[in-house]
Amino acid sequence: MPRAGEPDSPARIGAPEAGVEVSVLVPCLNEELNLPELAHRILTVFERGGFRGELILVDDHSTDGTAKVIESLTAAHPGLVRGCFHPRNLGIAAAWRSAATEARGSQVVIIDADLQYQPEDLLRLRRAFREHSVDVVQGWRSPVGRFRDKRYYLSRCFNWLLNTVFSMRLRDNKSGYLLCAREVFLDLLSYQGRYHYWQSFLMVAAHAKGYSYREVETLSEPRRQGESFLDREAVRASLRSLADLQVAFWEYRVRRRPADAADAFLRAHDRTIDVRPSETRSLRESAHRAALSWTHRPLTRNVQFHTETLRRTAELPAELLQDLQDEKLRRLVRHCYRNVPYYRSVMQGRGLRPEDIRGQDELAALPILTGHDIRRHLYFDILAEGHDKAEMIRVHGVGSTHEPKVRFVDRSQRELHEAAGRRFRGALGIAFGESHVRIRSADGVAGLSRRLRRGVDRLAGSVTLTLDDYSPAGWERHRERLVRLQPKLIEGTAEVLELLADALRGPGPRPAPRAVVSTCQTLGVDARLQIEEALGCRVYDWYGTGELPLIAAESPSEPGHRYFAEGCIVELLCGGRPAGPGEWGDVVVTDLANYCMPLLRYRTGDRAQAMPEGSRQSLGAIEGRPARIFAGTEGRRIPATLLSETFRELGFAVRRFALEPIDEGVIALRLVPGPRFSSDLLESALADLRGRLGPGSRIEVELIEERD
Repeated sequence: MPRAGEPDSPARIGAPEAGVEVSVLVPCLNEELNLPELAHRILTVFERGGFRGELILVDDHSTDGTAKVIESLTAAHPGLVRGCFHPRNLGIAAAWRSAATEARGSQVVIIDADLQYQPEDLLRLRRAFREHSVDVVQGWRSPVGRFRDKRYYLSRCFNWLLNTVFSMRLRDNKSGYLLCAREVFLDLLSYQGRYHYWQSFLMVAAHAKGYSYREVETLSEPRRQGESFLDREAVRASLRSLADLQVAFWEYRVRRRPADAADAFLRAHDRTIDVRPSETRSLRESAHRAALSWTHRPLTRNVQFHTETLRRTAELPAELLQDLQDEKLRRLVRHCYRNVPYYRSVMQGRGLRPEDIRGQDELAALPILTGHDIRRHLYFDILAEGHDKAEMIRVHGVGSTHEPKVRFVDRSQRELHEAAGRRFRGALGIAFGESHVRIRSADGVAGLSRRLRRGVDRLAGSVTLTLDDYSPAGWERHRERLVRLQPKLIEGTAEVLELLADALRGPGPRPAPRAVVSTCQTLGVDARLQIEEALGCRVYDWYGTGELPLIAAESPSEPGHRYFAEGCIVELLCGGRPAGPGEWGDVVVTDLANYCMPLLRYRTGDRAQAMPEGSRQSLGAIEGRPARIFAGTEGRRIPATLLSETFRELGFAVRRFALEPIDEGVIALRLVPGPRFSSDLLESALADLRGRLGPGSRIEVELIEERD
């Protein structure tokens, strides 16, 4: 293994190697007499446990013969013992990071080199990790056999301080004997503050980042060979630890960062990625960030954090971007196995464990998830256990199959997708604060909240145009407002943009945006040409669903629809196999950001064409819900999605529905009733539809009985 800091040190942190289950990471400073026995006992543990492991020894610039012992051990046990060498003393946390970067195992164990922790207890930690639904297993040092010296009492006092300051209840908070998934450990190591001994705050970081943990009692012995620096500097080290406590309090309680695998991934690769967060922010942007949490709930100021992170991940080369997706996938699969009964049952039924899904190439081992599966398990076992319900958002919608549906998503998922929208707008040349209009049929808020929200939106340059009148006179008013605003960007559904293009056909002034973004429905070729001609700019198609607002988007710099790779993994399946270049296939999406109701290999009901060159990060043409416009009375032209809104929250009573135009102001409604369907509910829905179609409209109803 290369010596840390040398030019040929590998920078890429890829997926764990198939077959290696556990990597044991050992920082070493002047431990030449302890290492032979440590290596022998750990290799014996691998043999007794019946699993493949590796031992990584990190020489932290020792002044004795530690480096030579490591070299001899790696030569005697090739593939089982590996060495890493620091050119200067960097400390325990840096040694952990060097070893974790090189680790090939799906799980890592950290243990000291002085044999105070017993290597055989690794089997107990591993058993607890496999049997309990936790992210981290920590070995706490039993009082049996421990010397009650000055160091012991200083350690107990510091343990009390850690538990008190960070609201924890660990028996041995700063124990350095721990087992967890490799990506979890790398995430824990992504700290910000300047510490003397960050290793004391490893479990504090796990607690602050929301990882679950379990303690296992382990035996310990006093050091028999070598000397710890704490023996000479116990008082000085205690004072430094108290200073570290203040830094940790600021980082993990006051200035707590959102849990984001991409942020941790970037920190792990900070030697190869030159893009850094912006150091300056305009007064307008700062005000918008501060006000967002108050006016745009459930969104918070974390949107800005995700925006900055996505700005940096946009610079990742393709292989590192895939590594990031795989890392997020491993975290998600581990969460699903431990906390979501539906997925745990599915995986156990197929003989799978989380470590069997190392990346996208293993995704096919999991079954396809359908809307029917979600409806069957929605209130039973597909929601994560122990998830903070205050972080969940209920999403109602109508899918491509015209079935009312209910989904739950994390607040953080919505924030990530909002940040992705900002990044894609930036790719279209729309900077923060530049005017852009979002055309909506309704914005869901009213009164003072609506005015405050729109005021904060204006700080970001965003204006919401609510379409409350679909008559010719109403469209003329909408046109006049757009001309007054002169936005740089216009966003709306394909149906609304098509209606807007019709309204702009006649003489008179027009808005002159730089770009138009079409969302929700399939954007037909003729409709695209019509919109581009009316508005004098290019139209970009953004593809998403109610569960995942942004899956892929067109950009000026490349053909097709570029995936939102940081938020999802997209598969195109043709007859159960991956679609070949140019083939059409079913869109199957894995949402990498939603932990409250995870969607692994979710069939959206849409179809798309694979790119001719077989790009793994792009889609070609997309075939989803078609854009349709209904003719109401008195010249009204109504988007089909507006009429479908009548049924979006009626999934408890309506299984499926279909709307078809017959004549102006006359439509047909075919409806499959559900168990709680009633005539009163039907009359209420019909009244709502008539209100949208206009006075004198008529609806012909056909109820269809569907057998289970």
